[in-house]
Amino acid sequence: MHRRTLRAVSAAAVLALLIPAVAQAQTGLGVRAGSFSVSGDHVEMDASTAFGAHLALGFIPVLKFQLGIEYLKGDATYDYDGYAAVENEFQSIGVYADVRYPIEVLPLVPVKPVVGGGLDLNVMSYWDEETVAGLDPGADLADFQHVGYHLIVGLLFDPPVLPFTITAEYRMQWISLEDDEVTNNGILLGLTFGF
Repeated sequence: MHRRTLRAVSAAAVLALLIPAVAQAQTGLGVRAGSFSVSGDHVEMDASTAFGAHLALGFIPVLKFQLGIEYLKGDATYDYDGYAAVENEFQSIGVYADVRYPIEVLPLVPVKPVVGGGLDLNVMSYWDEETVAGLDPGADLADFQHVGYHLIVGLLFDPPVLPFTITAEYRMQWISLEDDEVTNNGILLGLTFGF
């Protein structure tokens, strides 16, 4: 009889710990938009338009995972030694995965600072040195795939009674190219609907 009671109490204790964790875990779909600046040894872009979609996964209450895709486009200046500076579009489609940690400063306050980071795969269209060397007015951009990484700081608005969250974040992204390292810095606003 003691064993059954002990098992029942143990099972109840485990459920008591898991139920709040599952309740707090948030899964949802969202959208985001913002602007990035791009800089490197050979490319500069002051502002670009960025937008995308993401899947938010909340397996662990204290961490938030995101998988997403983003498109970035803007006018950039390309400058290679020995060639005159040229202007054309810079485009990038990125698939990313990151982990975010909301910091609870005050209990029951729905606004929390967030820090995080992750990895991304970027398919980028831009002029490289070879393209510039044979440049003609109708030259196409060269396409390249590159792995990068990013860090995030921002704010999360997570009201307990509403089915959505809002994020405002500053992202720093580094992408290594064959002849350059490109840094993307941007501000993004996101809206995630839970389900």
